Amino acid sequence: MSQSWSGSSSSEDSSDDDNDSLSSQNQAATSMQLGEETETIVEYAAIGQDQAAVSAVIHAREYQLEMLEESLKRNIIVTMETGTGKTQVAVLRIQAELEKSSPNKIIWFLAPTVALCEQQAKVFRSQIPSAQIKFLSGADSIHTWTDTRTWDEYLKDAHIVVSTHQVLFDATSHAFVRIERLSLVIFDEAHNCVGKHPGSKFMALYHAHKNAGRPVPSILGLTASPIFNSKLEALETIEKTMDSICRSPTIHREELMSFVKRPAMHYLFYSQSEPMPYTQAMNNVANVYFNLNIYKDPYIVRLQSDSSERSRVALKKALKERNTYVSSQIKSLWRKSCEIQKELGSWAADYFIFTSISGFLASVKVNDSWFREWQMEEKQYLSEALGRIEVSRPPPLDDTTPSGDISNKVAALIRELSSSTDGTIGIVFAREIATVAVLGHMLSTHPLTKDRFRIGVMVGTSNHAAKKRDIGTLNKTGDCKDLEKFQNGTLNLLIATSVLEEGIDVPACNLVICFDKPDNLKGFIQRRGRARMRESKLILLLDNPTRKIDEWMALEEEMKKRYEEDLRYIQELVELEESEQPAIEPLYIPETGARVDFDQAKSHLEHFCSRISIRQYADSRPYYIFKQTHTSLKQVPKITATVILPMSLPPEIRRIESRGFWFSEKNASKDAAFQAYVAIYKAGLLNDNLLPLNHELMSSYDTRAGLAEVRERWSPWTQIARAWDQQQEIYQRRLRLIDQDGNIMCEFDASLPVPFPEVPGFDIFWDPYRSWKVELGEMKVNPVHNLQNDQGPALMDLAYRHRKLNMRDSTQVLHIRSPTQDIPFQQLLGQKCVEGTSLDDTALIRDNIGVPYVLIDWVPFLDSESLAMEMLHDGTLHDQPPDVPWLMLKKLTRRKNFLSPIHAGESTSSKEAKRGPRRKPVHHCRMDGIHASNVYFGVLIPSIMHKVEICLVANELRNTLLKDVGYSDLSLVSIAINSPGTGEGTNYERIEFLGDMILKMFATATVTANNPNYPEGFLDAIKTSIVSNARLCRSAVETGLDKFILKKGFKGKRWQPLYVEDLVKADINIDDKREMSTKTLADVVEALIGAAFIDGGLSKALTCIRIFLPEIEWRSLDSARDALFSQTLHSTELIAPLAPLEKLIGYSFNNKNLLVESATHSSYSFVNSTGSCMERLEFLGDAVLDRIVTSAIWAFESELDQREMHLFRTASVNADILGFLCMGWTIPQEVTEIAQDATIVRKQIEVPFWKFMRYSLRDMAVRQQAAEKSYELEKESILDATKNSKGYPWVELAHLNLPKFFCDFFESMLGAIWVDSGSIDTCTKFVEKAGVLPYLRRMLKDGVDVLHPKNHLGILAGKYHKTVEYRNEIREMEDGSRELFCRIAIHGEEIVDVGGGVNNEEIQTKAADLAYKILKTREENGELTKSIGDVDVTMT
Repeated sequence: MSQSWSGSSSSEDSSDDDNDSLSSQNQAATSMQLGEETETIVEYAAIGQDQAAVSAVIHAREYQLEMLEESLKRNIIVTMETGTGKTQVAVLRIQAELEKSSPNKIIWFLAPTVALCEQQAKVFRSQIPSAQIKFLSGADSIHTWTDTRTWDEYLKDAHIVVSTHQVLFDATSHAFVRIERLSLVIFDEAHNCVGKHPGSKFMALYHAHKNAGRPVPSILGLTASPIFNSKLEALETIEKTMDSICRSPTIHREELMSFVKRPAMHYLFYSQSEPMPYTQAMNNVANVYFNLNIYKDPYIVRLQSDSSERSRVALKKALKERNTYVSSQIKSLWRKSCEIQKELGSWAADYFIFTSISGFLASVKVNDSWFREWQMEEKQYLSEALGRIEVSRPPPLDDTTPSGDISNKVAALIRELSSSTDGTIGIVFAREIATVAVLGHMLSTHPLTKDRFRIGVMVGTSNHAAKKRDIGTLNKTGDCKDLEKFQNGTLNLLIATSVLEEGIDVPACNLVICFDKPDNLKGFIQRRGRARMRESKLILLLDNPTRKIDEWMALEEEMKKRYEEDLRYIQELVELEESEQPAIEPLYIPETGARVDFDQAKSHLEHFCSRISIRQYADSRPYYIFKQTHTSLKQVPKITATVILPMSLPPEIRRIESRGFWFSEKNASKDAAFQAYVAIYKAGLLNDNLLPLNHELMSSYDTRAGLAEVRERWSPWTQIARAWDQQQEIYQRRLRLIDQDGNIMCEFDASLPVPFPEVPGFDIFWDPYRSWKVELGEMKVNPVHNLQNDQGPALMDLAYRHRKLNMRDSTQVLHIRSPTQDIPFQQLLGQKCVEGTSLDDTALIRDNIGVPYVLIDWVPFLDSESLAMEMLHDGTLHDQPPDVPWLMLKKLTRRKNFLSPIHAGESTSSKEAKRGPRRKPVHHCRMDGIHASNVYFGVLIPSIMHKVEICLVANELRNTLLKDVGYSDLSLVSIAINSPGTGEGTNYERIEFLGDMILKMFATATVTANNPNYPEGFLDAIKTSIVSNARLCRSAVETGLDKFILKKGFKGKRWQPLYVEDLVKADINIDDKREMSTKTLADVVEALIGAAFIDGGLSKALTCIRIFLPEIEWRSLDSARDALFSQTLHSTELIAPLAPLEKLIGYSFNNKNLLVESATHSSYSFVNSTGSCMERLEFLGDAVLDRIVTSAIWAFESELDQREMHLFRTASVNADILGFLCMGWTIPQEVTEIAQDATIVRKQIEVPFWKFMRYSLRDMAVRQQAAEKSYELEKESILDATKNSKGYPWVELAHLNLPKFFCDFFESMLGAIWVDSGSIDTCTKFVEKAGVLPYLRRMLKDGVDVLHPKNHLGILAGKYHKTVEYRNEIREMEDGSRELFCRIAIHGEEIVDVGGGVNNEEIQTKAADLAYKILKTREENGELTKSIGDVDVTMT
């Protein structure tokens, strides 16, 4: 992927049509002149002095309409002067195209810079508001749009797209945008589309399509100067490239010329100053340069310390050419001072040297950010050298300044400016950046100009943010602010480089001065176009009027020749390169139409390498080694190149040579890059759009909404109802209701016409004080003709008749019958008279309307007060005498759901709870003719049926979709499909946590084994797409799992009896839908995997995985391990430095290469470009560690919930704790020293695990040394916390600020052990030996608080409805140092301000810990208030 994909352009590719954007301006304003691009009518509404509603009406001019007509006939390049409204022609052409093109076609407008694109997009949006206009730039991250689907989605319904040329070329060359889809392409600054410009390359694709007879878009070019260079055939070339002809208005030529306001050209002559002697400051700079000791230069020192091939080549070149960055800076400073002295005078040279040196030394002293890209050693080395120069600020410019201190050229400029008329708005163009800065300062301070002009400078900025800043860069404040001030009129004179010639919108000027002659015809035209006001002047400073006057009188014609002369110094190289045009066919993919040519390969290769690894300290850039071959003494030597690719790639494609011999290193490197890109494609690491494969993998991630519409939960009862008429056998289980003492209260036989699933015994929560149990016996199979009448309706009638549950004497889907007694329908309720009966709690009491009660006591009579109380609640007792026998009764519970506990004080009816026991006269009461326990069983039938239903659903799932898994324990399936919101007492969360780990382990091992050439980044992308919630959610729906998931719990109040005769009439084809969380769908898949693992180990888990993810070629862990072991070249020899490592880790490798690979950082490719690095093994080791830690947490004696397990796992495997343990894991090694008396002294030193990692980056060494120092300072407090503290040392670990490669090394070693041994037990011993498992067991045993301080603070603040805000900032301290601080505000109140941070995360952790403690103390003291809106309420 090309680096230019971002759509950015350099300042050199700017627009010459800077005023093509249309803006509403006051017609009466002085800036509105006749020659402005458009006519604008402005109307102000009477809103107020400071507010105006502005409406603009655009009138097309006749010559613009003439160009429109021409463009509708053929492809043309509109050639008109700057400021005549070429953009308006484009607007008209777009509007015409929108009228005739089909809706799926796109108009694409191209401009050379992002700024100009943005400017033109605003014009189109204002003038064509009905069209959908899209502006594409690098800020849209289009480099991540790596599949046609993304582009299609973005361009859907788009009418106009505005972008740079590179964006369109990349999109079409990768076949994301088909040329056939374009109806019109407009090229702003069309003269740029020559050679290898992306616009020219797009047109090459255009011509290929046209020659093949395929549809192509119309072309419209816009330019002020179609001849870019001096060749006479250039016009024909651009016309041929653009498949267009150049056209200017002819019919309305006079109107066009009335808008063309060419400035009057003047020549300001000055005499060339005599050569001036170098100033003392200049001589001092030269002396410093020549006296530099290059061997002390930090760059040379760094190269000498690095033994890599790359460094040796660079060192040889640097010493030969005596060229380092520091030395080149001093040389550049001297060269610039010489140029400034020649152009501006000695005063300017001394000012430039003084300002540059003093500014650099001051920046180094305070260590500010101005030279932040420099290495500290370079800054110190240069500051020591420059510190030996005695420099002083030159005296201010005034009338006493010697004439020799200011050049004749500057003096002439000052005279011209001082004599200019009032209201002058001007630009002075100079060639060099340093010249612009110093000249701007001189004009701002000179007595003749400082009060006459408000002066700013504009030199442009680099596109490369990481580029080192030169010490001669003077404009610290940046010139964008000066440009803005010039645009809004605050400044009226701008000193600028050629960056202001085109592409930047500036106001029209009446004075343009060329301090240096324009470099070429284009520059002359652009500068002239800036002077667009009436009676404007273009002034050229010339030093020899006798010889040059004739040339400048005909400048436009002669500039072609001058341009050719200016390019002569590079012409030979260009011709040499062009003479060897490569006869190399592009890499072309017919299926997609994507292609990468010889010129694109290098940038594509760099992009590919940057995408395969984003690890810190991993230099993934390709680098090139060149070799010269002399074919004969007389011929120019030819060059070949070898490109070295990152170590994370397979060894066989890591070192690729160019195929041909070349005159230039540029072409040789392109050849090598092209061959490498072809090899990468053949290795399967590029997709058919010729982009890195991980683009495709990442883009394949499914997006996941919060909710999904899924099938309604499957009900077994309709199927069972139909089966009652079809089966010859019934399946029966004995149900026993057992009280809290273990006594059988009653028992019934439950029958189904289908196999009766195993239903585990379950608890019945009768009331807050009594908990019973229902147990089911073994299943029996009986002939259907032996089945007697269903007693379920009779039992439920006894239980629910008083609640208007109208029962019918009809068979229900769950047949229930007592094995010992007859229970007739509607005959036993209130069957017996109470009077004269010995009463106890074995029978329920009914009042005169059939409401059931439990007997509490017999009361011989009631006192008047009690009678009055009862009469108050029961009007039927109004005439009852108090002296008759009464019964004290408790109303039977009204609940239907007895599966959830009910605690003391809770009741389904608050009124009932307050009422207490009832009293009824005996003659109002009757008693049931059946034992109360049978009625209780009838009350429980809804709850029993719900439990049976769950098992039936789980059994159906087990026997259909999951048949191949062969679950033996149905309860595991029941738990797995039970979402947390059902309130069933158990849910899937715990086993989902286990299933997540199992799936991750299988996915990691499988994708690694199946893709031996893929780097870790690709593997992670594949694994992530497999285990993503979006993919698992989709799988749940596609397999039909969704209809078995239990989302809602048992709702007793809504329960109704299920009769067979009703259900057989139901429509089983109704496809009802329900909404469900997509996360729930994914979680159930993982829970079923976890359930399979518990039920039958890894083999059943893998079978379950294959059901839900059938598109993956899954491997068993043994198969994956065997494949991985065989993919690594075998060796029994171990390099000496790593020999102690086996002893340290307690394992001896069968294949020593696995140990070497696990210890090799990817940066080591600079030393060894053929081996393998640790990244793939680290990817494996992460999953192995997750499995070991999760298994240990699962096996803990106390059952933890999912949240607790997650927290303990995070606390055990995070990079900080693993890095810390690696720092302290050591092995003793004997070292020998010689004492002063020449005796041999042997002693042992402790060598830590992390020191065995192999790398070649100096930055890693520095980082390790810093980590080692931090470890020594912090280790005792952290060790004490791991052994004794009740809290986890989050703050202390974060303060260590350990780099992640410590953790990576640990995980890669674990992955290597697994591949080598194939034993999880061996891996567990390694994790045990490293200290991970001992600390985990200690945390579990002692209940260590492992919640992160930021989570603690968030939870506590949230409890009181308070917001938490973190504010990080860097402050400068009194000693000049800089320190990182974090302030935390709780609901606007700042409660902590902590400094001393080493990084953002660490300082936030530290601040959160302190803030939580403060907030907790307030809560304990009753000082914390709950925020409700703007009111604080004290919580008690």
